[in-house]
Amino acid sequence: MPSKADVRVSLPLRQQLTLINAFGQRDLKSKFKGTMLGWVWSFVVPLATLGIYTLIFGGLFKMQPPGIAARHEGIAIFAVWLFAGLIIWGFFQNSINAGINGLLSTGGLLQKVYFPAYAPVLGTGLAVAVQSTSEVLLLLLVFILLGNVSWTWLLLLPFFALLVVFVQAVTVILAIWNVYVRDLAQLTGVILQLMFYATPIIYTIAIVPENLHGVPVQAIVAHMPVAEFITVFRALIYDLTSASAMSWGLCFMWALLALVGARLVYKRHGVDLSERI
Repeated sequence: MPSKADVRVSLPLRQQLTLINAFGQRDLKSKFKGTMLGWVWSFVVPLATLGIYTLIFGGLFKMQPPGIAARHEGIAIFAVWLFAGLIIWGFFQNSINAGINGLLSTGGLLQKVYFPAYAPVLGTGLAVAVQSTSEVLLLLLVFILLGNVSWTWLLLLPFFALLVVFVQAVTVILAIWNVYVRDLAQLTGVILQLMFYATPIIYTIAIVPENLHGVPVQAIVAHMPVAEFITVFRALIYDLTSASAMSWGLCFMWALLALVGARLVYKRHGVDLSERI
């Protein structure tokens, strides 16, 4: 006779995908329910954030982005360069926060009906991905208006595949661990704040010292997971280059490590969380 855990893990893939989609649809419907602007908020919030950072770092500190800034001078180009980084970071941060809360909020339902613990986590990730897609489309439209278009955009599909695998795998790990250690959600928030400023999103990697007290700071910052994904994304749509083989290799490595880690964490700690949520 198969064990209880074996039966639960063997839930058909089609049913798992249906559950993930159902949780994603639930989040999408509830996100702006009752608001006057509705889905307009999905553009208002990132654009407002973009405006603040653009004013401070582009207007006040006169920071200049690389690449097409040489052909199109002005604060608007820094805004576009910055927006590209903010989209990737926003997807990463929002997926983690939503995934942790999404798993905890299904505690009552999980105690009544079994479903894989990663289903609500990936469902919230699906909802975040829909919002991020609208931001990506907005950015691509801006580049089309600027005439900054190339075949490198075709590489966006494999890029986003790696990005989604990495982000959702990390989210599953943190969401499951948070069930056991509830302080992890607060700690994750603090770490994400530190990571934001440690990642070259609002500044170029060139301003980071190459070495500090013998430590290769610039290399460490440049090759952090989210930083590597941002580098490849900006290369594809901003610099119109295919990005280096090393950057692609590191993105693949981070995605693979996160996926393996998520599978191990789920098998050891996430098969049955109904008693702990």
